[in-house]
Amino acid sequence: MGESVAPIRGEITEIVGRPSSGRTSYLLACLSHVVGQGETAALVDAEETFDPRSAAQAGIDLRRLLWVRCGSDRGVALRAADMLVRCPGFALVALDLGERVPRLPPTLSFRLKFAVRRTDVALLIVGRRRLTGSSAALAIETLREGVEWAGPGPVPTRLARVRTTTRVLRSRREEPGESLWWTA
Repeated sequence: MGESVAPIRGEITEIVGRPSSGRTSYLLACLSHVVGQGETAALVDAEETFDPRSAAQAGIDLRRLLWVRCGSDRGVALRAADMLVRCPGFALVALDLGERVPRLPPTLSFRLKFAVRRTDVALLIVGRRRLTGSSAALAIETLREGVEWAGPGPVPTRLARVRTTTRVLRSRREEPGESLWWTA
């Protein structure tokens, strides 16, 4: 994983995009990177869409991952992420909000920003749209470029490949709009 796109310790990173745009692949790559270095990560799963079997196949050591299931309650997910970024011991706290991203009061956004700085944890927020505004040090949008199908016959029925790319929306390190290395 390139250092320029990895979640930054002590900062908030946001990954936004439509379904099938690569945002979940990016989330799994970030989790794999962190636990692969022997560190501990937490995943707050608002919609309970995390698949441990796929995560293990992606190289994530599940013994180093705390999975918090929230029963589709975004309020619970936000409170859980707020609590976890204050707990020492995590290198990464990932908040996967899915499709329905809640409104975030600016006071909570700033509380999260200051909490991650105090504990030196990376907070990764994944969802359909941005949540924290200017509190995020890095915001990336995933974009689906194309879908390829395969299979016998005139109408292929097997998904062969999804091409995606990313675009920087906000960064303290790079110019907005610059494409990154990530393609799937």
